[in-house]
Amino acid sequence: MKPYQVILTPEAQADLRGITSAARTRLLDKLEWMGENAELIQHQALQGDEWKGCFKYRVGDYRIIYRMEHPTTKLFVLKVGHRREVYQ
Repeated sequence: MKPYQVILTPEAQADLRGITSAARTRLLDKLEWMGENAELIQHQALQGDEWKGCFKYRVGDYRIIYRMEHPTTKLFVLKVGHRREVYQ
């Protein structure tokens, strides 16, 4: 089982900078874990045309919105944020 390379988009990087230090650390740890265990995760697909092909992962009150490329084993993090704001 080859680990996935986690790639943060510029928007996701900006989102993480706006999150408190403790929550940011928790999210970054979870992103690292997701890269190592991507094949074991039960991915929850998002609905709607805007989110077609994207998945969400819950970390407390925060959500990680991501897309996966299987042959290249890359996990692109599109957005990170509080559940009230991340889908807007």
